[in-house]
Order: sequence, then structure tokens, then C-alpha cells
Amino acid sequence: MESKQPTYENVSLSDDHEEMMSNTEVDESLMGDEKEWQTTGMRRRSRRKAISSVLDKYRWHLDGFLLFVIAALAAVLLLQARRRADPSSRWQVGGDYTGNGPKFDTKVVKWEANMAFSPLNSSEFFEDKTLALWKTLMPAGTGYGYKGQTFFTTSMTHQLHCLYMMARIFSGVEANMTAVLPGDYHFHFNHCVDYLRQAVMCSADLSMEPHEPSDSDELGPLDGGWNGHHVCKDYGQVINYLERQIVDGVRVVLDIDD
Repeated sequence: MESKQPTYENVSLSDDHEEMMSNTEVDESLMGDEKEWQTTGMRRRSRRKAISSVLDKYRWHLDGFLLFVIAALAAVLLLQARRRADPSSRWQVGGDYTGNGPKFDTKVVKWEANMAFSPLNSSEFFEDKTLALWKTLMPAGTGYGYKGQTFFTTSMTHQLHCLYMMARIFSGVEANMTAVLPGDYHFHFNHCVDYLRQAVMCSADLSMEPHEPSDSDELGPLDGGWNGHHVCKDYGQVINYLERQIVDGVRVVLDIDD
């Protein structure tokens, strides 16, 4: 029996070689990606380390700054809480004692003489033009409150009413025209003197009024009393505020001649 000789086939090396080369390229690619990833990771760690080093270096400064901010915010909140609890912290001269209402702008005003509000000819006081002039000082919407109900007026307009009534009463007596005055004009006059006395003491205007040797002896425009410069509320803002309050039904402003 004849023995079979092993058969050898010629195997192409090109396929194996290409496969080995492909595997090598993949390995090199993976190794390259791994190196790049390691490099990126090292850079990130280095950056974090640098940032951490800076933070550690200035840690006490940052902690101190943050504590300062927290303390400042706490102080502001505490102050606001106290102001809400204590109306006196919101008081302003001439404002309501509850602290409600806006804080008006102020301006420096030099007063000027204007005798048109109280003419030297007493009979002229009773002309329509004089009353019309006084009404320009009042807000729009004046009138009486609801009958039988509590309502709130305003001290400033009450003071203006008193000034008007004092000038009217004086003019009526001076011109012998007391028939046009209210029956209680004696009491009304004395009431207004007392009311305005306390109003002046309350506002306590401390503006200095320089008197020069050349001042006129008369009480007209050249009198030294007109030389002062006064810190006043912006009267336009006051009137606008009162008009809004009248519309909203918060206040009632009586007519100046009521």
C-alpha cells in the first residue's frame, strides 16, 4: 500500500501580511489616542492644580471678602426691618407721623414780596381776582367731605386757609365791611393765630436773613426779611401728590375760603 505523501499548498502571504499590517495600524492608532488622552488629562490636572494653588494662596482673602459681604447684607436687612418697625425712622419735617407718603425733593428759594395776596386797599381783597389768586395755591379737586363720615384734611392747606381768613377778616374790619364776614370772625381770627403759631414752631425754619445798613425801613421788597434763602419742598410735587390723594379718596382738601 502506497503511503500518502503530505500535500503542501502554496498559501499567499499577501493576505496575512495585510492583516498584520492592519492590526499594527489599529494598535498604533489606539496607542496614539491613549497618549493624546493621557496628555490632555495631564494638562487638565495641571490646570486644576494651578487654579487650586491660586485659591489656596488667596483663600483667606476670599473668605474675608465673603464674610464682609454677608455681614453687610445682614446689616442692611436688619436696618430695613427696624425702619419698617419704627415709623420715626421715616419721619420728615412736615410729613405724616405714620411715615407714609413720599419724600419730596427740596430746593433753595428766595422769597419775594407780593402784596397782591393782601392788597393795601382793603376793599380790593373782596374782589374775585384776589380769591382767584389765592386758589392758585391749592390743589385741584377741593371741596367738603362726605356728610356724617370721618375724613382727613391736610395741615398745609389748613394753614393757607387760616392765612386767607386772617387777611379777609382784617380787610373787612379795616374797610368797615364786617357784614360780609362770618358771624364768628373774632373766634376764627384767634383760632388761626394760635394754629399758625404752632405751625411756625413745628417747621422751625432756621434760614438766615441778612439785614444790611441800606435796608428799607418799610416792610416792602427792600426789607431785609426778604433776603433769606430757604430750603423748601418742591411745591409742584406737593400739589401733584395732594391731587392724587384727593382722587384716590385718601384726603379731603377744603376750599380756601370755606
